[in-house]
Amino acid sequence: MYRLIALDLDGTVLTSNIDILPSTVEAVAYARSKGVKVIVCTGRIVGEAAVFSREIGASSLLISAGGAAISDVRNSRNVKEWAMPWDIGAKVAEAVQNRPVTVMIYVGDRLYLNPYSDEILCSTKRTEGFWASKVVLPDIAATIRENKFPVSKVFARGDVNVLAEALGEINQLPGIHITRSAENNFEVMPAGINKGVALQELADVMGISMEQVMAVGDSDNDSDMLKIAGMPVVMGNGDDAVKHLAKFVTDTNDNDGVAKAIYRFI
Repeated sequence: MYRLIALDLDGTVLTSNIDILPSTVEAVAYARSKGVKVIVCTGRIVGEAAVFSREIGASSLLISAGGAAISDVRNSRNVKEWAMPWDIGAKVAEAVQNRPVTVMIYVGDRLYLNPYSDEILCSTKRTEGFWASKVVLPDIAATIRENKFPVSKVFARGDVNVLAEALGEINQLPGIHITRSAENNFEVMPAGINKGVALQELADVMGISMEQVMAVGDSDNDSDMLKIAGMPVVMGNGDDAVKHLAKFVTDTNDNDGVAKAIYRFI
């Protein structure tokens, strides 16, 4: 019997239009009625993640920032964080903030954006959690250095050639790990930190073995939690590179994939 379900958001719970299907909400309620804990495990900042978590009726804790934080849904705050050293975080921020790419830099439960990124993201973000979390600055790297802010995650999205230039400056930095959720983005995380590490810690706190955990995701940044879960499920729209990790491939995020997986195993 599976006692914990970890759900990715983008490409998994969220449809292509960044909506939540009624079938997903109903399936989460069904699982919880059977005593199963359901948590969101996402790359988004806690403020955004908590909004979606409440919308699907998930449990009170979640994993945010790609595994760099365990967060409380009730107050949209982190209860545990992992971060790269501030000097390394500043160098990563410097490599992306002046290029024509969308940049999101995670510092605790705050999301730092440059004006270019703010203009782009404000036209696409729909949750109040995003607006409450964001801080817009022209020089994020300078603020990190000035305040010695530990950086949990740096996300960049844009033209693949521009991203490659930025990665050329980032790849040699110590204490980091780089992953992707799509070809046109990358995420820089503290070394050794990912969704799998955070999921293991949260399951331990709950007294649940990993054999009793079902994880559902779609992309490379879900691979670590899929590898350690007793039941790794990959979405039908998921990357071919992660489908080989699945014990079950469900339907797509636009066609009740999450609900179908929950009903199959719970």
